[in-house]
Amino acid sequence: MKEKLSIGEMAKLRGVTTEALRHYDRIGLFKPQFVDPDTGYRYYSIFQYEILGTIKELRQLKMTTDEIKEYLNERNFSKSLAILKGKHEELVANLNELNELEESIREKISYLERVEKESDLQQVVFRKIKTRQLLTLNEKINNNFELSYGVLNLENMLTEKTPILASNRLGIIIEESNLALERFEEPSTIFIVAKNKEDIPNTYRTTVPGGLFACIRYNGELLSSRGESLREILQHLKMNNYQIIGDALQIMHLDITITDKPNEITFEIQVPVRKL
Repeated sequence: MKEKLSIGEMAKLRGVTTEALRHYDRIGLFKPQFVDPDTGYRYYSIFQYEILGTIKELRQLKMTTDEIKEYLNERNFSKSLAILKGKHEELVANLNELNELEESIREKISYLERVEKESDLQQVVFRKIKTRQLLTLNEKINNNFELSYGVLNLENMLTEKTPILASNRLGIIIEESNLALERFEEPSTIFIVAKNKEDIPNTYRTTVPGGLFACIRYNGELLSSRGESLREILQHLKMNNYQIIGDALQIMHLDITITDKPNEITFEIQVPVRKL
């Protein structure tokens, strides 16, 4: 054991790189205590281990070198505690954001894996779907230009950290009256399915009751290509004695955030029904 340590020896003892120590020396954060007057070689003191250990810990807390310098400058209990409390608050906020991102990505992957197994288009199927809360600005869109701005406005109202596309939550509302009169080209209201944790004013929320839905998926454009699918659903419902009992939802099933291939972009129409 010895008091004076070379840069390599100190780096090895503390599990840091020699380049990190040279960097700390250059910026004045952590300098060797001894300089040999004959050779000019610089040596650390073993008693500096505590300072380097503190720097290493603070770096793990993602503190900048300027923040570490401030922490080490004239340390005292109150100052150190206050700095650590502030950094802890930052870490908690970052963890919450990471957890939210992880949850969103996990849900998106799960959804896309289900989509991978469900490739049938233009087939009417019946599914039971739970009650959903929709977020809508109550503005009708006429074309893809208005759709783009509508999506942005909805996303800006959310506190979520990831886009709402490619999540089976974005769509438009097709009014029941337009379905009954087969007015398929009428402007529709854009929406997203809201998450429970979203703090959205009630004026922008609407509830879609759970129940039985006649569903069909199609490939094409959101607005201009839905007529054929809607006619197919209406014909199927008439032939099998089903009644429409509310507004239909048209969901973006797979969108441009996932694929550039037009033949892979799909939508799903969901019509609430009951058996006569």
